Amino acid sequence: MWQQQVDALLLDEGVVAVEVPAGWAGEVSHQLTFAGPLGPILAADRSRWLFLANPEPGPPQRYVLPPSVRCWDGPRRIETGAARWVVEPGRSALPTVGAVRCAIRTVRRSLV
Repeated sequence: MWQQQVDALLLDEGVVAVEVPAGWAGEVSHQLTFAGPLGPILAADRSRWLFLANPEPGPPQRYVLPPSVRCWDGPRRIETGAARWVVEPGRSALPTVGAVRCAIRTVRRSLV
């Protein structure tokens, strides 16, 4: 599904990584605990967190993320620099990318 290297995260096909600024990523992870499984989260460069997720079933949906959030579909290599797991892999199933987007929307509304 994914593999962490010294300075990068390798995503396989069928895995999505959603990058969120570290300043509000903790609140996004808190919101995700209400939505279901909280999958692995990698803190990269102390300025961003990568939430690993499953793609939505069915045809791809169009959506607009906030400018500070990025979303990558596998297969892909994401440069992370020095990174650490905030939530270790293997603790639970991956959330869907829709659940991560919903948590981001909830947090962004509370920040405005």
